[in-house]
Amino acid sequence: MPIGNLLSGLDQQYVALNDDAGTWRILNTWSEDLKALDSDDEIPDNSSAVTLLSEGQFIALIKEAGRLGVLANVGGSAMPTIGFEEDLASQAEEIADLKQQLSKAQEERMQILRETSHSEDYDLKQRAMESILKLAAMSDMAKLTTAKDE
Repeated sequence: MPIGNLLSGLDQQYVALNDDAGTWRILNTWSEDLKALDSDDEIPDNSSAVTLLSEGQFIALIKEAGRLGVLANVGGSAMPTIGFEEDLASQAEEIADLKQQLSKAQEERMQILRETSHSEDYDLKQRAMESILKLAAMSDMAKLTTAKDE
């Protein structure tokens, strides 16, 4: 049975295959040239049904298809590329506004913390504790220096 008759019934017209040398072979399964081959025959590279691409050519093709928005993603739908630039610009602007709002809120918080006053009793107790700590540290230093002198 001719291989072309088998392949012409497929839904997918093109099939791509990559070999170890980095060469891509793209087969047009609906090509009339395949009807002359039997199912046991190999399809030669010089057949009009086969298109050969190097690895670099294939990558360039994929990049261009992505840029044009015709590249199908894994789900099979086309990747929308129109409008991304506007979305990115508006999102970058929104991020900048949010960062500015966050910075302003942090400054206000710090100002509130600085302005929060304690009671006079608290301040007196705080100063007393600091004085006691200084005296204790001075006493320890005096003991250390007299111990060295002896």
